Amino acid sequence: MSRLLIRPLLLLPVFALLVSCPDTSMDLDRIESTERPGKLSEVLGVADELSNSIMLFGGNDAPIVAQTPGAAFRDDTWIFEPGFGWTEVSSAEHPSARGRYALAYDEAGRRALLFAGRWREANTTGLYDLYNDLWQFDFVTRSWSLLDAGEGDAPAGRYYPAGAWDAEAQTFYTWGGATNRSGVVIEPSSQLWAWTAGGGWSEVETTGNAPSTRAFFGSSYDPRKNRILVMAGQVGDFQTLAYNDFFALDLDDFRWRELHNGGSDGEAPSTRMHPGLIYDPLAESYLVFGGHTDIGDANDLWSFDPGDKLWQSVLPGDSFTGEPLGCLGNPAEVPAGYVDQDLSVLERRHRGMAVIMYDNIWVFGGMHAECSDQLDDTWRYSIADGVWHELIEARTGESCLRRNEDCECLCL
Repeated sequence: MSRLLIRPLLLLPVFALLVSCPDTSMDLDRIESTERPGKLSEVLGVADELSNSIMLFGGNDAPIVAQTPGAAFRDDTWIFEPGFGWTEVSSAEHPSARGRYALAYDEAGRRALLFAGRWREANTTGLYDLYNDLWQFDFVTRSWSLLDAGEGDAPAGRYYPAGAWDAEAQTFYTWGGATNRSGVVIEPSSQLWAWTAGGGWSEVETTGNAPSTRAFFGSSYDPRKNRILVMAGQVGDFQTLAYNDFFALDLDDFRWRELHNGGSDGEAPSTRMHPGLIYDPLAESYLVFGGHTDIGDANDLWSFDPGDKLWQSVLPGDSFTGEPLGCLGNPAEVPAGYVDQDLSVLERRHRGMAVIMYDNIWVFGGMHAECSDQLDDTWRYSIADGVWHELIEARTGESCLRRNEDCECLCL
């Protein structure tokens, strides 16, 4: 049913093996803590292997109506430790409540960098507040501090941008995002901005074959090739089909290169928004998990080889049957037969946490559009054995079949 990723471990440097492998006595499936975040979407995570920690901040836990989330943004910080579980940590200073921010990791500095995001008062409608402040989370002290308040020549406030930390240049980069305060009219940006501790913000011109203007893309950073990765997304009109092309921005020369066109270059993930794009340091490849396709959420897993520029399907997950919408007299409700569900795979989702650590993908939360709810579960995918492991089961957001309930519709 699955195709495993083959890893040339013998060719890797010794230091890579030491950093990427956990304590062999650690039970990665053990959960001791009784704490956990509530149901959340619009969140990201950053892993710090030296402290056995994954940091998660904020997010949105508002009710979802007709696949559209309301506003109930959080400002809490959580740490997940494999072999233990979740712990909420407090910091006297921390970012304000928000979702849809960018996160990057500074390995040498043992810190996560958080930029931008959006917020609106809970249970209200109207315009969002957009942020352009830059924060750091110290994994050693487990505390936040403000790096830049976003004043002067800073980029405009935005949400869903890409973020990356260039260790050699000691520079934080951010690309794209959306700058609209209205939730109805999307205004995507194609700007690249750079920030340094000594010089502040400056806009950087790029060249090459850049992605078309878009929002809701997946992004990651490849530290070995020093490039920002951007995959898929949508033009921002909520009607046009999404993209599935793949681009890289080289931060050494600020030149864009198309890695895959999503079509004639061969097999590729389907068109989608919000895919979880992950750099895999052991295989030096790129992984994509889930996202929101043009017909519903996905839970498939793909691998991209940047050498031969080919996609490989790792796990297909649930598959859509072609059955139309409509259930219990509601033409918008999702019928139980809308998808064939692979119960060995976690629920379909987008806008959740997906990070790599110890050669495993760690997933928390996200939005399940067809169930009109967020999730609060925690899973890991072992790249070595190609299996998903449920660590903390969901209390919300799963289909009836995954809850072992007999329902007429997919989720009701």
